[in-house]
Amino acid sequence: MKTDSEFKLDEYALEKAVPYLLNRAGVRIGETFSKELVKFNLTLPMYRVLASLLRIDAQRMTHLAEYTSIDISTLSRLIAAMERKKLVRRQPGETDRRSVHVVLEEAGRDLGMRVAPLADLYERVALSNISADEIATLKRLLVQIYDNIGSLGRP
Repeated sequence: MKTDSEFKLDEYALEKAVPYLLNRAGVRIGETFSKELVKFNLTLPMYRVLASLLRIDAQRMTHLAEYTSIDISTLSRLIAAMERKKLVRRQPGETDRRSVHVVLEEAGRDLGMRVAPLADLYERVALSNISADEIATLKRLLVQIYDNIGSLGRP
């Protein structure tokens, strides 16, 4: 890893920088998939919530925020909108009544199950012409990058 004193601006190329490349790919996938989600009256963050709850229902708000990469205040407003659509509901935790869990309603489960195959298609298209071993390596490396960068925000 280069130190600050070794960094040379004339050697830096944005179009080759990992954060730029990750964002560029993510934005393209997200924008394209979001156009499909409009047909279901969903936003991409709403779909992330549904997909997360399909996998693990009755999640605490804090876990759901971390899992979907949505900050807690934004998630709270999003969950309120999804409650109005009768896709999810909030309920107090069973052991700790102060904690709030988000639970899928039947309509949310049905909608999530209808959209999940479309999300799978988008992932398959994004990863086409990439070997299974490369895909496994890519996913492992993305998790490692996420964990690595998290160390910068820790005291």
